[in-house]
Amino acid sequence: MTKEELYDLLEIDTPADLEYFEQMADLLETEEEISRDLFRHALSEIRAENAGEFAENYVGELMNAVPDGVPADGLTEALDAMQQRLMLLAEDLDEAQAREDFAEELYKLRNWLHDEEGVLVDGEPLPMLQAFTEMRAEKLGAASHTYDLERFPELTPEEISYNLGRFEKIEM
Repeated sequence: MTKEELYDLLEIDTPADLEYFEQMADLLETEEEISRDLFRHALSEIRAENAGEFAENYVGELMNAVPDGVPADGLTEALDAMQQRLMLLAEDLDEAQAREDFAEELYKLRNWLHDEEGVLVDGEPLPMLQAFTEMRAEKLGAASHTYDLERFPELTPEEISYNLGRFEKIEM
């Protein structure tokens, strides 16, 4: 995908225009190949509040898509860890390393969503993104499926560390 094609997909003229949930979702969900460098470029000017809100809401929607009664503890733990990592990185997007790490973790999430091995739905392997689409549709009344959400591609965020001086003392 070229930069112009990506801009057309996201309906932006520059990376500074990337601000809406739908644009970020399109960046993650498009089936077209996006290079790591182009992906990072698209996120090069995202504002911290937009990045954090997207991470919280998008990953939260993925977790909420899991049908009630379907065992998915490992999956929800992996998604929760990724959500927390993205939200923490989004807080410091004014720092170049945090911005780079945020883009890298989001790119990792994108690749995970499109991994062909995915999970088993009705006994057939589907990419995670397709499985989440089926789960969302099921919650809206579409046909139900059987899900094996205990087998899924690894999604391990990089460890994160912070200088303790960044936290403020609170009175109790």
